[in-house]
Amino acid sequence: MNIKEYAGYGPSLVRLAIAALFLNAGIGKLINPDGIIGLLTSQGFPLPMFLGWVVLLSEIIFGVCVLVGWKVKYTAWPLVIIMLVAAFGVVGISTQSSTSFIFHMVAAASLISLALTGPGKLAVSKE
Repeated sequence: MNIKEYAGYGPSLVRLAIAALFLNAGIGKLINPDGIIGLLTSQGFPLPMFLGWVVLLSEIIFGVCVLVGWKVKYTAWPLVIIMLVAAFGVVGISTQSSTSFIFHMVAAASLISLALTGPGKLAVSKE
């Protein structure tokens, strides 16, 4: 058994897990958009209704793109931005939210890795 034959499945596994994360979050926000809009309002973001819809639609649309492996080199970056804004702008670095902050950073790192290495096997496109 040559382990290199299976190397392409590593990114595929990361891609499927990260896509599940974003689809779950995006669909949850779609079911209750008032939650994300209220959060953005309370955090002082400008145009919270507009940004809330941008975030939830981005999580769903780009989550599906990552899931099927379509243009991951490009479609991962909007999700990276969402994770970094959530990590630094909403969660913040504090003792109470360190697990949430680390979670957001790991998700961002996983997406960056996919963008740089490609979607792996069983993807619609190889970029």
